[in-house]
Amino acid sequence: MDSEEFLLGVNYWPRKKAMTWWNHFDVKEVENDFQTIQDLGLSLVRIFLLWESFQPESPDRVAAKAVEHVCTVANAAAKYGLKLDVTFFTGHMSGPNWCP
Repeated sequence: MDSEEFLLGVNYWPRKKAMTWWNHFDVKEVENDFQTIQDLGLSLVRIFLLWESFQPESPDRVAAKAVEHVCTVANAAAKYGLKLDVTFFTGHMSGPNWCP
């Protein structure tokens, strides 16, 4: 029998900015949170992309700054040995609808 890694992780948005984090991005806050996640022994972080942050102007264009932020988050995850599970695109979470 092959042994497979058991992934244990967390649904994530920063504890101070919550779901608005993409529009108020702070890499230091993300890195602090990722350090805590690593310290807790977790290995997977699920992040949620919101339409209003990634396509604020029209449905056929993605905001370049938002893509840069995703790359920064991916680099931070790698720095702390965390895997990312990226949810494209979140339409409903924690009560509110996040559709454009």
